[in-house]
Amino acid sequence: MELLFTHIVRAFLLPPGFFFALLLLGVIVRLRFYRTGKAISYAAVVLLLLLSLPIVSNSLLNWYEDVPALAPASLKETQAKAIVILGGGRYFDAPEYQGDTVSRPALERLRYGAWLQRKCKLPILVTGGVVFGGNRPSEAQLMQEVLEKDFLAVVRWVEKDSRTTYENAIDSRKLLEKDGITHIILVTHALHMPRAQEAFAKAGFKVIPAPMGYDTARGISILSFLPNAYSLNNTADLMNEMIGRLWYHLRYY
Repeated sequence: MELLFTHIVRAFLLPPGFFFALLLLGVIVRLRFYRTGKAISYAAVVLLLLLSLPIVSNSLLNWYEDVPALAPASLKETQAKAIVILGGGRYFDAPEYQGDTVSRPALERLRYGAWLQRKCKLPILVTGGVVFGGNRPSEAQLMQEVLEKDFLAVVRWVEKDSRTTYENAIDSRKLLEKDGITHIILVTHALHMPRAQEAFAKAGFKVIPAPMGYDTARGISILSFLPNAYSLNNTADLMNEMIGRLWYHLRYY
């Protein structure tokens, strides 16, 4: 129930729901306080425009993705005993695969996790369950299948019950502590790493962050000042991470 509630609330706090809610608020307030309501409506439009601009979106992402990439040379002397790869969603009912498989973000994480294993020879843990139930394989099981069949990587642990980043951390700790492992390399997107790193540290892990998938937009052109849906989506992802971190601090730690 809590997970469903947070998804509903998030729909109104993130674009585009946030702008629709703000516009609706402006219309309602305008009935009683014309100027105030008008100002709220204008603010919604201006915010929509600003957060859809590549120059704004790229700048915000570059500011937030502040965890540096893992230096390959450091893998030779790492104290980590396992690589933990976080789930990144699923591709439902993929017609070309005749069933569920991993999403594009998850595939990016798996590719990097497999690359890390080839460099440092550490065992892999994949983590991710079925968010809203149903008779589907867990994200972790889909991840294991892709890693072993497509990347020829070795997966030792499959954590298939967690539904959130916080649960990823708690349930991964339950699995790894059986083998006395608390020092890990954590793989997820650069945008997601601050929240993930906090959650795993609070769960008792010593975390070596291995972020990937940075926003690497460079240079400014006329296109940087033209709004587009891709930039708005990136801004929404950033807002989701910031709200998620705040919620975790209020709810869990």
